[in-house]
Amino acid sequence: MGCHSIGLGMNSVVKEAIEMFENEEIGLNACKKIIMACKNGVYWCDGYESDVIAGMDDYCGNCLRKFSAEELIEVDRNKYFVVRNYICKSCYDHLVCDYVLNSRLLERKIMEKMA
Repeated sequence: MGCHSIGLGMNSVVKEAIEMFENEEIGLNACKKIIMACKNGVYWCDGYESDVIAGMDDYCGNCLRKFSAEELIEVDRNKYFVVRNYICKSCYDHLVCDYVLNSRLLERKIMEKMA
């Protein structure tokens, strides 16, 4: 395998992890950790992160359930523990609500300390 093919090799691991998750052999967080490790692993060589998650266009980046690509909403994956930038509406509502709530609580604590 050439160095550029590392993403394709990691993609085979991702596909197996998703299959194991769908068959309830591993949990959601374990599957997400494996996918993130594979995405980070391509940087050990000259690979492409997009190759690692190829074939996941219909999967929510958070709950890893299948949806049509049109049903998924784009998010900034750096704010949330998601494996791709697209998530389902249910996860979007949950994650964005939690993020906003936690941000406001943090803001309030900072303001209280400054007062």
